[in-house]
Amino acid sequence: MIKFFRKIRQNLLMENKTGKYLKYAIGEIILVIIGILIALSINNWNTNRKLKSEEQNLLKDLRVEVKNNIDVLSTAINEHEKSYAVAQEFKSLFKDRDAFNSMPESSFVDMYYKMNMNWTYDPNKGILKSMISSGQINNLSNKELKYLLASLEDIIIDALEDTMKIEKWRDELITKFIYDAHVVVDGKIERIEFKRLYDNPDFRLLAVLFDEVRNDGLIEERKLKKSMNHILELIEMEIKK
Repeated sequence: MIKFFRKIRQNLLMENKTGKYLKYAIGEIILVIIGILIALSINNWNTNRKLKSEEQNLLKDLRVEVKNNIDVLSTAINEHEKSYAVAQEFKSLFKDRDAFNSMPESSFVDMYYKMNMNWTYDPNKGILKSMISSGQINNLSNKELKYLLASLEDIIIDALEDTMKIEKWRDELITKFIYDAHVVVDGKIERIEFKRLYDNPDFRLLAVLFDEVRNDGLIEERKLKKSMNHILELIEMEIKK
């Protein structure tokens, strides 16, 4: 097509038809510009299609990671709710010695171990970390999803903070009061009677900590789960587009 215009221009010059020559010259320029714009448009379309495909693959991998982390978090919340409930039972028991006296040793032991359950939430963040470190997170088209993923680490840290506090205080207090549960005969530990801990101030302090700090931790863990569920909803929405 360009050769065709060029031949016409040459003929017009030879015939000294300058006006028509200029028109055809402008037409040739416009044709070239249109060709360039079409080529750029096709190139941009291919690039966008490639980026969209990469985003979809990334979102699908992220969906698996987030789903698994929600499941693990749900287990941690469930165990911590049991621990919190038992801590409240202990606090009530401290006010009712008759109920304590009639309680079998096995029931007291069962409560003791349930309260001390401290499930550390350790999420898998391989895909998320890779997205952030490589800058792929900036390729996400959903701005809200991008923001939530970037701030997720801080929410996880907040949720883990109280769990780590409890673990530290629990270990420190247990070393102080556990010897009161030992029944020593002739200088040897014959058995352990956990009900002997009832009046121990450090054991009672542990129950209070599990009650108060665990409640704060559960609030943060539920907040984290809510954020992760919303992230999952946004991911599902983007995948369906």
